Amino acid sequence: MTAEIVSVIRGSSNIEADKENKPPMSIAPNSPKKGLQAQAKGKGPKTPPRQSTSNRRKSNIITPSNSVLNASEKKRNDDDQVRGSEARRSLNLVSRSESESTETTQSTVESTSLSVVVEDLKEVTEDLKEITISKPETPKKKGAFGRTATNTISINPNVRKVYHLVNKQTGSVGGNGHGGAIYGELTIGSMQKMVELMKEHTGLNSESRFIDVGCGLGKPSIHVAQDPGVAFSYGIEMEKVRWVLGIANMHQILRAAKKEEVAPPKSAIAHKCYLSHGDMTDADYFDPFTHVYMFDIGFPPVLFAKLSDMWNRSKSEFMICYHGPRLMIDRYEFNLELLHQAPTSMHGSSEGHMGYIYRRTESSEKEELCANKHYGERCDPLFEEAWTRANDDLDVLSEHISELVELHLNTGRSTRRTRSKPKRLADEYEA
Repeated sequence: MTAEIVSVIRGSSNIEADKENKPPMSIAPNSPKKGLQAQAKGKGPKTPPRQSTSNRRKSNIITPSNSVLNASEKKRNDDDQVRGSEARRSLNLVSRSESESTETTQSTVESTSLSVVVEDLKEVTEDLKEITISKPETPKKKGAFGRTATNTISINPNVRKVYHLVNKQTGSVGGNGHGGAIYGELTIGSMQKMVELMKEHTGLNSESRFIDVGCGLGKPSIHVAQDPGVAFSYGIEMEKVRWVLGIANMHQILRAAKKEEVAPPKSAIAHKCYLSHGDMTDADYFDPFTHVYMFDIGFPPVLFAKLSDMWNRSKSEFMICYHGPRLMIDRYEFNLELLHQAPTSMHGSSEGHMGYIYRRTESSEKEELCANKHYGERCDPLFEEAWTRANDDLDVLSEHISELVELHLNTGRSTRRTRSKPKRLADEYEA
């Protein structure tokens, strides 16, 4: 009995000692009943080994959860965003103030420049009021393959009038197409181009004297009589048929000029022009003409040699023809130098020729000058009568041309005999 009591006391003391050394046992709330029963019966899990001091310190460190970390990081990001938005707001305010100041400066500059532009426009409009804007007389024409070409050559109304009369009388090609020669007929545009070049390079004006060697229907001479209105325009033609057609053209032009009462200078038809039937080689000089014009495409070599001698003895200053320097200067030895050249076109064909404008290079010697004078100028006797006729009044010149037309063109036609031959012979026998 006493021994049993002693063993019980020893076991309780051992249990208390174990309790002091063991940590308190924590029971999981969701632990099953079997675990509790096993602990009560003394069949629980083994006691874990004692931890060292360093392990105990590590186990006392509390690690924050993921949710706490996410919350702190989000707060930090929000703070950064707030600071960034504040910085951007301050920068926006600064840039806005700068842009407003820039816009104010620009508006001031623009208002100043606009006022200057308005003042300049006012001055320009005042200047434009004093300028007369003239529309081109010739509209755009359609060329080959649908191309449009603007004709920049201005043709005076009086030139158009006389060309209309000439085309009505003898046709645009010339000779009415009834077997007459039709060479050397430039278009009105090509002739006007040559006239403009003569004005520019040779000073062709109202004091000039113009001759057309081989004048044909007289278009070049009639043209320069209107524009620029030379003092004396003359044409000489060797073929009688062509000359008769030329004076028929002159007759119509003078009749139209007489019908005009009062017309502007560029619209009035001038009449200081004369066409002669004759041979140019009958003259020895080109005097008194300042401008010698020749459509010399069909001229024979003998004529070129004669014209070269005449030119080198004369005082005429300018020559306009359709052969180049190789023929005129090198071969036939005209005392000339080339000033300008330009292409021309002809009526009735696609043929075109280059027109050349020359100037005299050497003056003739004194002993070879023309001694005869007319109107105070050296003048070959062949041209005296024509110069006088061209200086006549319009009525006198018109009457003279009418007589020539009546004499050479309006000849009477033979009448048809309607009587039978026996009766006609009987009447003749009785007579």
